[in-house]
Amino acid sequence: MKARLCLIFILIIMSSCASQKKFAYDFVNKSKGAEVALYVPDRLMKDNVRYDCQPENMEDVALEDVFDVIETRTRVVNKIDDDLFLDILISSFDSTLNDYGLSLSYWEDGHTNPDSLHWVVDMSHVEVLEYTEYVWTSCATDTDYEILPAVAVNVAAWFDLINGDKSNLLFTEQNIYEYIRDCYYSLDTANNVLVNVEYQYLTLEEFYDFAVVLGKLYAGYAFDYFMNDYVKREFQKRNLEYPEEKYLRYDPYEMYIYYTRKDRLVEID
Repeated sequence: MKARLCLIFILIIMSSCASQKKFAYDFVNKSKGAEVALYVPDRLMKDNVRYDCQPENMEDVALEDVFDVIETRTRVVNKIDDDLFLDILISSFDSTLNDYGLSLSYWEDGHTNPDSLHWVVDMSHVEVLEYTEYVWTSCATDTDYEILPAVAVNVAAWFDLINGDKSNLLFTEQNIYEYIRDCYYSLDTANNVLVNVEYQYLTLEEFYDFAVVLGKLYAGYAFDYFMNDYVKREFQKRNLEYPEEKYLRYDPYEMYIYYTRKDRLVEID
């Protein structure tokens, strides 16, 4: 009896997964040609919270030099051209939409409301944060490790996604890091062990390249959210239990749908 119940349960799960992907592929086909209106903020919100860039940690720096030292040490956030960063992101977003069979088009004319073929992606707020990440790094041998600081930049974005009557607020964040090229030990004249570190520093050009990555990611994430929302509604229409933990992603290049847990937009209640 128990074996039979287990078999029935497994068959139900398999049927649910198969239905989920079937509805997802239906969405992929039905959404071809959809027009997407993308809106971005006028400017980025930027901050630097690195320990070595806080005035209270600069006791050895003359008061009149503190600002100049902070500016010199800061890698990215004080150098970003907001308009350039957003233009690069929009261009990448637009190019990626084409890969999904969609187009970037500001279709609102007072007569057309958001629907299954007219989407709004409103990137209402973007924060760029420069901070210090501490990483385990092998020095000299595979058994010798040091915890070393490395500069990182976090880009966090909030979205309103609309393809119907309601607006959905979502969030995502990504990081870009400088990396440690080499780490080795040496002795000073008093035979004290010194840790020597060579960094590949983050550059502004790398950050603009990161905008290309984000544009691609945001386009895919928006598509995936609308796809999963469609699948959920199809389950509800049929009084089927929707597997919330099984979030779907679509790869437009391989035309393949797969499951993910974290690689997605997070809905904000």
